[in-house]
Amino acid sequence: MTHAPIPNPAHAHDLHPPRGLLMAIGALILFTVIAVGATRIMGGGHVTDWRAISIESRALVFEDGADGSIIVRDPVTRDLVRNWAPETGGFVRTAMRSLALQRRQMGIGSGPAFVLHRTQNDKLIIEDPETGEWVSLDAFGGDNVAEFRKLISPMETAP
Repeated sequence: MTHAPIPNPAHAHDLHPPRGLLMAIGALILFTVIAVGATRIMGGGHVTDWRAISIESRALVFEDGADGSIIVRDPVTRDLVRNWAPETGGFVRTAMRSLALQRRQMGIGSGPAFVLHRTQNDKLIIEDPETGEWVSLDAFGGDNVAEFRKLISPMETAP
């Protein structure tokens, strides 16, 4: 029976990576820093202000009904835009409560309107102009976005 040789503990701490490997890692880091810097300087990569591509928007006031419903109104006319019965509109309820939390922390009431935007690439964004917070709704899937999509255009709304 043959036994594997026992490693010499004197050599266990003597690790020297190959010089070529260190140079390759350094070159990669340098290339990454230069590429990111060039992209930022040239303004590439992403749109920094989604408002520039907003093609439609609608101000909306969201209220909690006494029965647990979600009531959406036009902030100027106070006309009913949409009413989700209790136990429905779960995604709308969750999204708006997350934005309302920031308002409560800043001492802002529920009166000021939120703004729902549709962008050039047909994405929906809900913005709170009072706090500066916004949420890209498309990140949560088509079924969830469909509920907000009903609110963006008066022709698509259903009370």
